[in-house]
Amino acid sequence: MAFFDIGFRHIVDVDGQLLAIDAEVIDTASLLAKANRPADRQLWMVRAGERFLVQARQLIRLSKDEVLFFESAGTEARWMPATLAA
Repeated sequence: MAFFDIGFRHIVDVDGQLLAIDAEVIDTASLLAKANRPADRQLWMVRAGERFLVQARQLIRLSKDEVLFFESAGTEARWMPATLAA
């Protein structure tokens, strides 16, 4: 069965949890809710080893061609010592 046969078009990773999402655009609160995270957490997009802050209620356009990686504020501090050591 192909990925597109199951009805979901986009894959995102939030704090190591893979989520399949059908919408092309999603706001940060909805993304956190789907990942069972508190909606008031800050969300960081991780791309090429760099973190970019995603503003509250910001709309995120999802791509069919790539998996987007996100970290919420509660898990971001866990990675800080490893980042500084590198």
